[in-house]
Amino acid sequence: MKSIPIRGGLHGFLQAALCLLMGCSAPMPSRTVSAAVKGAQVTAVYSRASKDYIRAQNPDGSFQPETYEFKDGGNFGGPRYDVTMDRLSFEDVSRVITGPLASQDYVASDDHATTSLLIVVYWGTTIVPDDYNPRQSRESVRLREQAGASGDAQNESKGAAAAAAFQVQSTFMQQAQAFSVAEAEQDSQTDAKTANILGYTDEILRTSPRDPHLSTLRDEIEHDRYYVVLLAYDYRAARRLGQHKLLWETRFSIPETGNDFEKSFPLMASIAAKYFGQDSHGLVHHNLGEGHVEVGEPKSLGAVPEK
Repeated sequence: MKSIPIRGGLHGFLQAALCLLMGCSAPMPSRTVSAAVKGAQVTAVYSRASKDYIRAQNPDGSFQPETYEFKDGGNFGGPRYDVTMDRLSFEDVSRVITGPLASQDYVASDDHATTSLLIVVYWGTTIVPDDYNPRQSRESVRLREQAGASGDAQNESKGAAAAAAFQVQSTFMQQAQAFSVAEAEQDSQTDAKTANILGYTDEILRTSPRDPHLSTLRDEIEHDRYYVVLLAYDYRAARRLGQHKLLWETRFSIPETGNDFEKSFPLMASIAAKYFGQDSHGLVHHNLGEGHVEVGEPKSLGAVPEK
């Protein structure tokens, strides 16, 4: 993980970076919670730690406490308004995460001069190809339908009329193919952005094209998912050198369909907690039933630095 020189502040840099990854767009109509579906309870977690990040341990093997302050990375929303997520403030989100962080001996602090980590928190819903260009109403589909109609006209005609209908059909098919290629490229770019946000990229790249697991991964990133991202920076180095070195990151997500973010979030965070500050060694999946929530009353949520 590289040290990143920041211009215009950490918040501005990271917000722009995530917005670029997501392809930010205007929100669509509100979303309602649907019934539970197969796989809806499975949380995906990806966590990575810098080789330079080594936590001090006690004689019994437990970690020594490490202090942190939160930074509001923001709610990046999603393709539509979602009452189960968009009504939550940063204070609501950070209060939930404080408990799981404490379970790994990360302690909230408001002492800017000595705090070890600056943890930036983002959350939102992914944007998938069908959100902005539904497959059943794409231009390539319309053109193929017109090509089919021209084919019917060709079968019902003779001579010059049939030849003209054939030419029209060929033109529509060529245009449909061109649009299909462009749409596939746009879908691929959207999927790549989503994979980066969720932490799926490494898993996809190292999975064989013939492995059925690849289809599962692609199916997951092509359906809307709630996600939370924690980026932990070396706060001392930031104060001393003016650079923000990423020490560890944890990304966790769950399908939007069949879930209520506000209800699922505490269990998601509890599951992800075991990976905070550590390597998950790839993408891992856990059922929400494996989580345990113990938020409690934090000693301090820390003073959030000005944006």
